Amino acid sequence: MSCISWLPSSVRFRSLTIVNFSNSEYVNMVVLHGVTNGNARLDLELWIERFPNRAILCTRTFTSTVQHLGDHSTFERETHDRGRDRMERILQAEEQILERVEE
Repeated sequence: MSCISWLPSSVRFRSLTIVNFSNSEYVNMVVLHGVTNGNARLDLELWIERFPNRAILCTRTFTSTVQHLGDHSTFERETHDRGRDRMERILQAEEQILERVEE
């Protein structure tokens, strides 16, 4: 079952695009999740009521956001080792290992 299948079809179509959220939107998600005592379905209902022009979220987005914030103390995604060539990372790791062995 889709995480938004219980929504009316007039609302459901707005959820089809992938959205990058701002920090203030993430804060709103966390606050709503606290207000509803962790009830993700109620989070979504309040989100639609309070922010009618924003993207419709999957209910899992609320719990995932809160979990990520608890685990990492930030909304930022980890970006280490992204975009660098694998061979470059391997060579750098080998150099670091050799330096430690020589110490």
